[in-house]
Amino acid sequence: MDFSTVRIREENILALRSFLLEGPEAWLPLQDQMQKDDETAAGYMSLLFGAFNVAVYRKFSPTYTVGQIVRFVADLRSRLGKDANLVHPLVAEDLIRRALSAPPPKDGGPDEVLPVLQAQVLILMDLVDEADFDRAGLEQFIDDTVTFTEKWLATRRAESTEVTDQVSPQPTPSRID
Repeated sequence: MDFSTVRIREENILALRSFLLEGPEAWLPLQDQMQKDDETAAGYMSLLFGAFNVAVYRKFSPTYTVGQIVRFVADLRSRLGKDANLVHPLVAEDLIRRALSAPPPKDGGPDEVLPVLQAQVLILMDLVDEADFDRAGLEQFIDDTVTFTEKWLATRRAESTEVTDQVSPQPTPSRID
């Protein structure tokens, strides 16, 4: 993905707010708009990723144990009841550990997009529900999410530039005598 063109726009923020207040169903009417092009879709998905990371960090930092992560995932799956299979335990634990910059487990579960997205969304919704934000708390969470996501995107852009520079060496100026 070329992150140089991905920007967080007001429409992304409004969609995230709807998502946090109403759940994934709130995004259904926006689906065509979100999939307009790769950059627009990446903006929405980057913001969702940012919200997940901010929520996980708020829940588990500054200190946590692997046992707390395992217990959280087990409790979430228990609360989901018949839908527990939507959250693959290894995928969920891996996502949380990565958000905390912890070493991933030896087996992070399937690498497919759907299990990762399902776990990410359900964990995020659970953490938002647990936080029980008032209006000001929700707005602060969204502001923190936008800040995190902008920094994350800036890092991806810088990494992309570094790789491009390494692949395409800069021409050396010719000397004019």
